[in-house]
Amino acid sequence: MRCAAIQALASNFPDDPDTRTFLKDRATADNDEYVRGAAIEALASNFKDDPDTHSILKDRATADNHGDVRCAAIQALAKYFRNQPELFEIYYNCAMNDSFEGSDDPWFNPNPRRVALEIIVKQFPQYPQTLPLLRDKAANDPDEEVREFAQQKLKEWEG
Repeated sequence: MRCAAIQALASNFPDDPDTRTFLKDRATADNDEYVRGAAIEALASNFKDDPDTHSILKDRATADNHGDVRCAAIQALAKYFRNQPELFEIYYNCAMNDSFEGSDDPWFNPNPRRVALEIIVKQFPQYPQTLPLLRDKAANDPDEEVREFAQQKLKEWEG
């Protein structure tokens, strides 16, 4: 219910200065990971020109204690700040080091390592670190779904 309220608030009152402040607070301090994720998406889609938004997204992508929120932040960065070279390091570190341990429902609760890897493949295929990263994930990622994705991309790239 609160996620829907956040979306409605952001959509209906984007010009109210209290909306931005409220969303920033919910994105960083709410106890519920789904509310933080909804606030991240609302901030990114409605206030991408606010310098705090970019900082909050980068922080949540690397420091949030819940995989869903890290995923939401990574996806928002990739969507609203597309192809920004300085973000490669965040995606790379996530793909290599995120602590996500799996989910019963990868569609509803995706692995941040896979999401970051997908973004790297789409937005940074020419980077010299991309192919070695794919090879490493194909062989060594603890999550079978991430390994399979990396193996599939390697087949496509290497023929």
